[in-house]
Amino acid sequence: MTDASFGFDSAFLQRIERLSILNRQALRGPSAGPRSSPRHGASVEFADFRNYVTGDDFRRVDWKAYARLDRLFLRLYRAEELAVVTIFLDHSASMNFGDPTKALTAGRLAAVLSYIALKNYDTVAVAGWGDRIDQFLPGQSGGGAIPVVWQTLAGLVDTPAPATDFSCLRTYGQYRRGAGIAIVFSDFMTDSDWRTGLRSLRAAGQEVTVIQILSPEEVSPSLRGDWKLVDAESGRSTEVTLSPHLLRTYREALERHTIAITEFCRREGIAFVRLESDVDLAGTVITDLQAVGVLG
Repeated sequence: MTDASFGFDSAFLQRIERLSILNRQALRGPSAGPRSSPRHGASVEFADFRNYVTGDDFRRVDWKAYARLDRLFLRLYRAEELAVVTIFLDHSASMNFGDPTKALTAGRLAAVLSYIALKNYDTVAVAGWGDRIDQFLPGQSGGGAIPVVWQTLAGLVDTPAPATDFSCLRTYGQYRRGAGIAIVFSDFMTDSDWRTGLRSLRAAGQEVTVIQILSPEEVSPSLRGDWKLVDAESGRSTEVTLSPHLLRTYREALERHTIAITEFCRREGIAFVRLESDVDLAGTVITDLQAVGVLG
């Protein structure tokens, strides 16, 4: 069973607290938070107080109110709004391949991004999906929500769904309405219409980031000779002879597939990153996400 702490040490978590998930569109969040909103101009105008909850930043506490009332309150500002970040975690059977598995790497990176979002006062929702959205954790906010978000992610990593069907993303409107940020994790190993699925999130007002995760063995197979290959999701099998020519044809097909995703995302204004499941989350991933404008 996956450890719901995902094995992060305190030094790493302290380092990523300085990061934030960037948005490239105007967000209309449900309540105040630290993102500047173009609806109110550039000035920061005091709006209200709210009670302090565990995990909130002490820098936002109104200490004068505490001195008078012996209670902790946060100051909220009219020019600040929350973003709702929804993590779409593909936990289909094909994600359970690799060492470490693609599912585990996706879950760990999702945990990193959710931690950053919650520490920056954003709201985080989680949608587990395969052939349908089979689990949805409604929006959570504040540092105190980190355990429940991570437990949800760990549960999805440990529970493979039957298959990957991007058309299920069209049902997102049943769970939440309004603009926000959608971060989609998948290996894209599917015959389903991923273009329509991603467009449906854009149509729902989401700023979309796509993170494709493949295992090193999928990117550069080391197998040679005669094999019986079994599809992890459909169960269909085929017998093949893995010759250098066939492996070269496979790598070319995979590259065409990735290029198609890359070019589609560029046209649609979607941030795209391809990672391998053995990637160093503490190093190159952060740099890669900063390079495409996901983290700042």
